[in-house]
Amino acid sequence: MSNRGKRTSLSTVEELVVEHTLGALSRTSTLARIQQLTAERQKLYAQSAAHPFLAPANARRIRAIGVEVDFLWDTLRRERAHQRVRLERALNVEVDVEPERIEDVEDQKNGSIDAA
Repeated sequence: MSNRGKRTSLSTVEELVVEHTLGALSRTSTLARIQQLTAERQKLYAQSAAHPFLAPANARRIRAIGVEVDFLWDTLRRERAHQRVRLERALNVEVDVEPERIEDVEDQKNGSIDAA
């Protein structure tokens, strides 16, 4: 049994597996709901253009759809990020924190020390 250390990057094949898996995840119900709402919104825009008297009623629904679509995109991004982390852990790859993120954390630590 070999005791390999953690790697910091994926091999080409592993990267393809991760991207394929994330692509499969994007075909889930969250993306399907986004597509459904987007189609509904486009239909409402077309109705409003063809029949201006429907515009006030459609405007409320269009705004509600916009809010829900924004929420669903955030949810989808979180799902994909979570899935990627799980895959990288399963492939024994150490996830590095972005350098600018490390600086932000260090600045926060220094700021909290200075304030105390």
